[in-house]
Amino acid sequence: MTSNPQPQPRTDASVHEYGRDFLTFSVQHGIHCVPIDDEELNRQADFYDVVSRLFERRLFLPTDLAPEFILDCGSGGGIEWAEEVMEKSELGPGSSSSEDDDFACQVSLDVKKRWNLNEPFRYDQEELARDKYDLVNSRFLADSINASRWASYVQDLHDRLRDGGWLQMLEAQFNIQSRSGRPLEYLSRWWNIYSQALERQNKDPRVGTELPRHLHNAGFINIAVEPKQLPVGEWHQDPRLREVGRDMKSVALQTLRSLGIWHCRQAGMQESDFEDLIAGCEREVSDMSLRLYIPM
Repeated sequence: MTSNPQPQPRTDASVHEYGRDFLTFSVQHGIHCVPIDDEELNRQADFYDVVSRLFERRLFLPTDLAPEFILDCGSGGGIEWAEEVMEKSELGPGSSSSEDDDFACQVSLDVKKRWNLNEPFRYDQEELARDKYDLVNSRFLADSINASRWASYVQDLHDRLRDGGWLQMLEAQFNIQSRSGRPLEYLSRWWNIYSQALERQNKDPRVGTELPRHLHNAGFINIAVEPKQLPVGEWHQDPRLREVGRDMKSVALQTLRSLGIWHCRQAGMQESDFEDLIAGCEREVSDMSLRLYIPM
């Protein structure tokens, strides 16, 4: 039995709501309902930079990996990871050889395409051919992929890899936590609204914790889990992580606004109430005694 084809984004049509621009396809189908304006693109770039620093600028989490063919699956307009791979590879723009001794590979990245990943991969799609890639990078898709699709999505990625290929997956759970143990009034309220909205769209906002099970069921071996706590604010004792937290503070507030505006307003929240919610989140994010972090 074949599943019903999933709708695909055919145009860049947008809708202006709540003072921001959104992709019409996204809000109509409940897939990654975040703005698509320059403000959001800048936020994605800043968020990528902070997360990259959290992982010590490692593009490939598996050690000693030199992939040639890479498939990058992500949400939104940001392609920072793929661009950094190209810049550091031997095929990078303006360079015939790598300047980084730890990065010695030739890379082939397919042309960027917008695709609803809820659609099972087909054999007649050249860029999604079986046994083609050395590495697949999947990132931040919790608000894009249906909860019922994750198992087959991971299986599809498994089948795209060559023998010995690797899949690396990264998801964030935007339920900001406190090491202090004190309750978080506004941040918890934001998370409840956001997570419930995703669940109504058949998404799993906590899917990151389920990835090891999906990987095992898809037939992967040598599965490694590397959980991280992304600090929010300058509270960490480690100097490197304190700098990461310092820069993540403003990015976190931008993220709460971008990810939350559509869902909060669609839930009936007035503009003034949404601004009050974000202001409350800002007060909590600014309280270094809370020692906040985002689970990755």
